[in-house]
Amino acid sequence: MIDADEMVALIESCRREIQAMLPVDEFASLSSKTRQDYRQLGRTLLQRARYAEGGVAEVMTATQRPTTYYKRLAALRYYLYADLVRHLKSLHSALSARPVDRLQVMAIRAQLQQQRAVLHEFDIARQSGPTGERRKRASKRQALRGLPGDWREQLYQRAAKGKYADAILVAALTGCRPEELRRGVLIRRVDNPRSGMGEIRFEIDGAKVKAHQGQPHRLIAYGAHDPHPLLEALRIRLARRRELLVYIDSPVNFTVEIRRLARSLWPKHKHAITAYCLRHQWAADLKRHAAADSVSQGLGHASAKTRRHYGQANQASSRHALQPIVIESECPVKPTAARVPRHRAASSTESTP
Repeated sequence: MIDADEMVALIESCRREIQAMLPVDEFASLSSKTRQDYRQLGRTLLQRARYAEGGVAEVMTATQRPTTYYKRLAALRYYLYADLVRHLKSLHSALSARPVDRLQVMAIRAQLQQQRAVLHEFDIARQSGPTGERRKRASKRQALRGLPGDWREQLYQRAAKGKYADAILVAALTGCRPEELRRGVLIRRVDNPRSGMGEIRFEIDGAKVKAHQGQPHRLIAYGAHDPHPLLEALRIRLARRRELLVYIDSPVNFTVEIRRLARSLWPKHKHAITAYCLRHQWAADLKRHAAADSVSQGLGHASAKTRRHYGQANQASSRHALQPIVIESECPVKPTAARVPRHRAASSTESTP
């Protein structure tokens, strides 16, 4: 026997649970890829929670990195929200059908009751916050310490006959993100009518682009006769063509391959070398030779403050640094807000004679 009042109360209770899960509006702004990643991570976390002694709270807080904790928090919140919406829609459909499928309604009710219990655990864990001792995140630019000045050239030479040779070359010459390589980077040889010189141009569609964040598109160019060994290698690749589209299938596999190649080259190096190390090295080169905003534009940042996290000028080799001749981006770089000295702020409140 189905108690209609009980079912209505259950539906209303679940709706309140959804509304309590922080602003639902933020889910609307999530990209399809982020939704997919959150669904996968949320599903994995709930599967782990079934066998963990501390349940949902244990799997959420089993990390020393706050960034990992908050990613798990967001993924679980989205997964539970999406799952509740799905259950409620199924329940409405089952109750409105004629005749009512009682077995289906009972199964959905059991799922909703179980979901409410998980929601309760999630809410307690969310309010408690991260419980582990915070571990400072190591910057990938630290991994550049101790590497030879020509480490990028050595890495490319080791990869030259492999699947990711072109991708490593592009990442080294542009500092682009692995995700941007997945989308594809277009390389073109052109003659610039303004300078009368030949150029090798890289056109990059940005990742991490939102309303006020990131560069949707950027261009990086080198002189066609730049003697840098990495550009010489690229000229060989472009010998019989004027365009080349370089892309990868998996950013994860790309980074795994770079780690493997680096370990084979420098087995005693203390830090793991990843695709982002190429990005840090490129930023270090620009900080030594280019204008500050060019660093932000080349990295695909819309704000000047973000570049401080990437490479340092003293990590650029005088012999092996890259020097692009053109860096352009779709949006201007927002300057870092200047801090007003305290004594100035206090004096501004005083009355003038």
